[in-house]
Amino acid sequence: MKVFCPDCGARTELAPQKWRCRCGGAWEPEEQHEFDPALIDASDTSVWRYRRMYDLDFDAPVARLGAGGTPLLPVVLGGRQVLVKVEYLAPTSSFKDRGTEVMINLLAHQGVTHVADDSSGNAGASVAAYAARAGMRAEIYVPAHASPAKQAQIAVYGAEVRPIPGPRQNAKRAALEAAERGVVLASHAYHPAFLLGQQSVAWEVWEQLGRRAPDWYVVPVGQGVHLLGVWLGFRRLRSAGWIERLPRLAAVQARLLAPLCQALEQGLDTVPAVEPTTPSLAEGLAIADPVRGRRLLQAVRETNGLCIAVEEEAIRTAQRELARHGFYVEPTSATAVAALPTVMELADPGETIVVPLTGSGLKGTPALPG
Repeated sequence: MKVFCPDCGARTELAPQKWRCRCGGAWEPEEQHEFDPALIDASDTSVWRYRRMYDLDFDAPVARLGAGGTPLLPVVLGGRQVLVKVEYLAPTSSFKDRGTEVMINLLAHQGVTHVADDSSGNAGASVAAYAARAGMRAEIYVPAHASPAKQAQIAVYGAEVRPIPGPRQNAKRAALEAAERGVVLASHAYHPAFLLGQQSVAWEVWEQLGRRAPDWYVVPVGQGVHLLGVWLGFRRLRSAGWIERLPRLAAVQARLLAPLCQALEQGLDTVPAVEPTTPSLAEGLAIADPVRGRRLLQAVRETNGLCIAVEEEAIRTAQRELARHGFYVEPTSATAVAALPTVMELADPGETIVVPLTGSGLKGTPALPG
């Protein structure tokens, strides 16, 4: 798999131990093939429907759980119809499975048998499940205050759960230390194949809308891999001439920890780390220093998008409102719906708004530290 570093421009062939660039930047997949609908596998409804667009070094995945193929459903929220992409209908009940399914299959093809990741829960559960499917050993470093339900989910797949006291970034440091000891980092934040899998959501939405792009895509942002996958996926559609313009990306963060929003407000080209204070209900967004900060800023600006910081009570209200429509999501996922009043003020009446529902409410409410 050929990759490049958007920070310094370096290019190389990806290897398991070269999980990031020498400059510290995160690799991205080099675009090899123009998006061609004729290459879509109509017999497959999973992320592998688009396997010919990934340009990977293997023909068939060895560890499948069926990620992808989620419904796009209309729902009236705030007096206006929006379309929700029900991403929590995934093998481990979160959107992370798209990226993990592609990433773990690539690592398996490369002969990897022992992986590690850091996570507040959803990515860890996803890596643990796919590692089990691939016959790999997995170590998952989680904040000690992460949802007990998510920690239990990680453990049930046979992964080694390593709770790390203190703020979220301590778990990241522990995972990086494991990588220095030789464990392969299967990181949703760093691995370029994870972004390949996330691009599939853009292509699914495009197909579900009759081969057109929505006008708005409203998404929660922690590390921002969903936003970047959507951005890269729609970019490929545009470069191939299948859409005229990209959807406006509305990144959503909890006001208690909103480094991307702050960087955009200040007109910065990087996303400086923000010191966490009071924990948010949206534990999946508790990323003080996103790995791909520069690219997140580029994606929002290139699409004439914005970043919206939402209050805790608005998150609770959005979670309850979605449940009354039959969608039970975790607080992290509800942040996108909490931002809809702002988006609706900016959107024209006839514009299409898509909101991914990224994680199931069955994963539990976080046990917040005192």
